[in-house]
Amino acid sequence: MLSATHDRATVGAALASGARGYVSKTASPEALLDAVRTVLAGGRGVTTDIARDAPSVPGIPAQALGLTQRQAEVLQLLVQGKPNKLICRDLRLSEGTVKVHVSAILRALNVHSRSQAIVELARRGVTVDAFADRR
Repeated sequence: MLSATHDRATVGAALASGARGYVSKTASPEALLDAVRTVLAGGRGVTTDIARDAPSVPGIPAQALGLTQRQAEVLQLLVQGKPNKLICRDLRLSEGTVKVHVSAILRALNVHSRSQAIVELARRGVTVDAFADRR
C-alpha cells in the first residue's frame, strides 16, 4: 500500500487487514524499492520512516498485528510455548491480566487457540524463530 497517511493506526489497520506492505509517499525511491523487494520475497515491506515509529515484536511492528506493545510481549512468550503462569512471572502481571491479553491476541489474529495463532503468524510472514528467547 502506498499512502500519504502513515500514522500508526492507519498503518496497523492496513497491515492487519492483509496488506503485505506499507510505503509512505515521503519514502525515498530506495526505500520504496526495498519494501517492494521485501514483499516479493514473501516478507512484510514497511518503509523505515514508518517502521521506526511503531512498537514491535521481533520482525514485525506490533501495530501491524493490531496489538499493543504489552500484548506483543505476551505473544512472544506465548509463541515460546509458555503457559499463562510463566508469562505472569516473566512479565510481572496477574494471571487475569495475562488471560485478558491472550484473549485480545487471539481476537486480533482472528483465531481461537494458541496453535492457530502460531499458524496465523506464519501465514502473515512472522516466523516462530523471530520470537526466540533472547536472554
